[in-house]
Amino acid sequence: MLNPELDLTIISMPKLIDRAREEYPSLWRKFTREWRSQENEDAAWMIYAANYLLRTAGVRWAIDPYCLMHRIQSEHDLDLAGDLSALEMIVLSHSHNDHLDLPLLRALQNLPIQWVIPEFMLEVVLDNVSLPQERIITARPGIPIQFRGLTLTPFNGLHMREIYGVPELGYLAEFNHKRWLFPGDIRNYDFSQLPALGQLDGSFAHLWLGKGCALDQTPPFIDAFVQFFTRLNPKRLVITHMHEIGRGPEELWDLHHYHMVLEKFHSQSSSMSVAAALTGQKVSL
Repeated sequence: MLNPELDLTIISMPKLIDRAREEYPSLWRKFTREWRSQENEDAAWMIYAANYLLRTAGVRWAIDPYCLMHRIQSEHDLDLAGDLSALEMIVLSHSHNDHLDLPLLRALQNLPIQWVIPEFMLEVVLDNVSLPQERIITARPGIPIQFRGLTLTPFNGLHMREIYGVPELGYLAEFNHKRWLFPGDIRNYDFSQLPALGQLDGSFAHLWLGKGCALDQTPPFIDAFVQFFTRLNPKRLVITHMHEIGRGPEELWDLHHYHMVLEKFHSQSSSMSVAAALTGQKVSL
């Protein structure tokens, strides 16, 4: 949405929000149109900083679907239900407000969608969204979920650090003989707490280098982030959770931070391919 080379440190948040109001609606229409097309390519579209529309093995689904206009509390004329009418499944990970867009979920509640909801999120979702029980799958760690040619295996996410964080599930997605990991918002880079995941074709990584440390010259968890995903060793790593409009500058990760970790990855001499993906971008899987 924003110029990828934009220096966010010299632009005020009100100006960023103004740009979002102007640019995001046309971006939304573009990526939802691409996602609805009849192409068979496995792909993901970044609909916000770390929120995904997916088309894999012919299944159209989403992880933590989100409309940025709700994040910045801006009126819009987007046809959310119409643009996302092809959705067959929605998968939720955790309840933080940059992942759980209740107004969007309410706009979709009457569509014939299968909902995958972690057990610890059922109360907050069902208190706000009217869903029939037969359309809900309760996601539990280690129990695979089959949807036509897509298999999802939930696992406990590593979102808790000290007193901060909320329960979260990550998901291993298997489709068309490929294995992609969606580990969620990792805050505790203790690799030993992950289940055995095997060889991965790819993984998404939500960039986070320390609470309130985005303005630090050297954020404290650069090495931990790089070591964690180097040990995970997917063939491809797609780094997201950047340019997240709505956060304060001390929590706003951007391409400057991405290049910090990219330099570290390159120093590891790994064969892993590392790339960034921002809001509005398509990622071929």
